[in-house]
Amino acid sequence: MKKLFSLELMLGFLFVDFLFFHDVFKPGEITSFSQYLTGVLSIPVIIISLKNLVEHKKQVKSS
Repeated sequence: MKKLFSLELMLGFLFVDFLFFHDVFKPGEITSFSQYLTGVLSIPVIIISLKNLVEHKKQVKSS
């Protein structure tokens, strides 16, 4: 369950970040503070999720 949650978090933030960076390249597009904050907050979320997925794989292999 924890693995699925971590994967969903990663994919969700990557999708939101993709939409954000896609909008950045539009001419005349103004980037809001909330868009920057989402991008900054996605970094630790993705790192923590990857850490949980790697730890889960190590636990499965050692069992």
